[in-house]
Amino acid sequence: MSFDKLAQKPFSIGVELPLDNDWAHFNQQSNQSFGIPNLANHESRVQLADELSYVAAWVRDVPIYDPQFGDAAQVYETFSYLGYLAAKTKNILLGTAAVVLPLRQPWLVKKAANTVQALSNDRLILGVASGDRPIEYPLFDIDFASRGEQLRESVSLLKGASKRPLEAGQKLLPEVKNFPLYVAGLAQQSPQWVGENMDGWLAYPGTPMIIKSVSPCGEMSQVISRTLVLSI
Repeated sequence: MSFDKLAQKPFSIGVELPLDNDWAHFNQQSNQSFGIPNLANHESRVQLADELSYVAAWVRDVPIYDPQFGDAAQVYETFSYLGYLAAKTKNILLGTAAVVLPLRQPWLVKKAANTVQALSNDRLILGVASGDRPIEYPLFDIDFASRGEQLRESVSLLKGASKRPLEAGQKLLPEVKNFPLYVAGLAQQSPQWVGENMDGWLAYPGTPMIIKSVSPCGEMSQVISRTLVLSI
């Protein structure tokens, strides 16, 4: 399935990877660290989700496991894993929820995203975020306080408006059909900026009144009318 077909659906259901967690049954006496999943059956389970016609499989971006946070996501590096999933699935859309842009060099993000888009036959949805784990930023020598500005600059590059454009004859390959850009939360931005610059919004569930309170002037209407992804 391509994103264009998804956009025509009024409602759809996807899955967030890994599909191997059940923290309600976590045993504190075991040697297993909380938040690190058992990935023994990860391939068969995402293939089953594909066969059962779940619309999208979402992966996250957690470079460093922090025991205080207690969440290693799907363990595998985001884009490497998406390339693997592209080869192991046929129809399910492949999304990131979400790539922490300030921690990544934006040209390499675009290269990786283009690669996944090409290998998956246009199944990529690139969700991006400003990040919420302060311990990661010193390790990457990135300023946590300016992550919102860094995200805006990276989004501009991903959309083809870099401050340092390629020179004549230079190309970032593979060249692909544009993939949709989603944002997780507000990512240190205003609702108006999100509505003007993004194709979709990744959010936690809430009542219509809660969603409306995020945007009292309806500034999010542009992006919500396209795609709103709720994580349940």
